[in-house]
Amino acid sequence: MGLVEPIVINIKNRDLKETLQILQTWFSPLFPIGGYSFSHGLEAMINDNLIKTENDILDHLNCLIKYGSFKNDSILIKHSYNGEELNDLALSLCTSKERGIETLEMGNSFRKVLKDSWGYTAEENIAYPIMIGKAAKYFNLPLDLTLISFLQSVSTNLINVCVKHIPVGQKVGQNCIVKTYKLIRDMQSQIESYSLDDLGGICFNNDLYSIRHEHIKTRIYKT
Repeated sequence: MGLVEPIVINIKNRDLKETLQILQTWFSPLFPIGGYSFSHGLEAMINDNLIKTENDILDHLNCLIKYGSFKNDSILIKHSYNGEELNDLALSLCTSKERGIETLEMGNSFRKVLKDSWGYTAEENIAYPIMIGKAAKYFNLPLDLTLISFLQSVSTNLINVCVKHIPVGQKVGQNCIVKTYKLIRDMQSQIESYSLDDLGGICFNNDLYSIRHEHIKTRIYKT
């Protein structure tokens, strides 16, 4: 079987329709970066009955987006988009071994897909948010839409974990997705004014349970 030539993407003259197509592709569950394999510590929290209801799910997402790892990742995307080299900082912010595995595996998979099919080359072992920022800048994608798409993607992935693992019904899952829309838009607007000094978090339960997940003998998710 011969090598498949990468698709040529016009990175200069892009309208909103093409921008949305690219972002919907990158942050789709079908984009082969293995996001469905990771629960971000949520599996361990569900096992200990800390996440049981729609309100529990929404409270947890609110914490991650406004005060936790999703906020930090968004800040890193913004600064990487602006040309800063922050991979070592991104890896140092991982609060557990599994969190480091998660960001590196997704980052490496994202890099490989972009190299094989999109003609974009980057170094290996780059954290996922750093890869997103670099790639979005290269393909001339608007930062605001990139951040919204990223936050929507990671939030929806965790909602899906809850739907399957608590379990809760699909209606609860859709309720949670709809109710995070404004939160995500508001957070994207706040990120515009955030600097690296705003990195940090207070989602201690999620951080501790990402460590606790390492010791679960029977698991569905990698993290």
